[in-house]
Amino acid sequence: EPDYLDPALNSSVDGACLAANSFSGLYTYNVEGKTVPSCAEGYVMSDDGLKYTVTLKKDLKWSDGTALTAADFEYSWKRAVAEETAADYAYMFSGIEGYVEGETTDLNVVALDDTTLQFVLTAPCAYMEDLMAFPTFYPVQQAWVEAHATADAPGAWCQEAGFPSNGAYTCTAWTHDVSMTYEKNPNWYDADAVTVEKLEFMLSADDTAIYAAYNDGSIDFADSVPTDEIASLLDNPEFYIVDELGTYYAAFNCCSPLFADKTPAQAACMREAFSLLIDRDYICENV
Repeated sequence: EPDYLDPALNSSVDGACLAANSFSGLYTYNVEGKTVPSCAEGYVMSDDGLKYTVTLKKDLKWSDGTALTAADFEYSWKRAVAEETAADYAYMFSGIEGYVEGETTDLNVVALDDTTLQFVLTAPCAYMEDLMAFPTFYPVQQAWVEAHATADAPGAWCQEAGFPSNGAYTCTAWTHDVSMTYEKNPNWYDADAVTVEKLEFMLSADDTAIYAAYNDGSIDFADSVPTDEIASLLDNPEFYIVDELGTYYAAFNCCSPLFADKTPAQAACMREAFSLLIDRDYICENV
């Protein structure tokens, strides 16, 4: 069960996967993992690398058939950083001029017309296209959000099936803690390229139940298996190990009594010793 489907509030991988099926940002990724335009046609960047003028595709629509314009992106980005939204990923917008952490800010992002969005950075950003492809930067429909969200639950507008979105699929059924159904959105800008008409998701945090559902044919694909089954699956042609990039670290409280009588050099040696005790290969291979 995803905590949020609201692109601004989601901060989990599972929620991001669902958001990527139902929403489209200015950019996306192709099959080679390279950023390519999605709702955007492209952009022009100023010589100093600070001002972006993005041109949107013409005749973009929400899944309910209403027009999607640059103003929707302006609203959505400013909503994502608003204090009342309280989004975990608000800091993703910190490179845009006007952002102030922990406060309602006035991002320097403006819709110049229906198909032109302009924003200004505080410093050049080499991964700006990746940000424009990130779920937190997806648009949401202002009218629906403001009609269904509440002050104490800003993400309530998409906690049941039927909310408008702008991606390849729309969420048409949601039995909480059990399943979700997504169906092809005929109003998506690239709907002709969508060959899978329906996606059905099993919702479970129990790897054993998921594995059993795969074995009995209830589901076609699972992205996790019980850890104690891995050894027996290594030679199974249906079992794939996929590389995952991540950075993990231990953060020490240097004010802890553990370090109270230590010099800075001794404390540094202690932290290094703890680090050396971690068997990284074991974690990678077995966990």
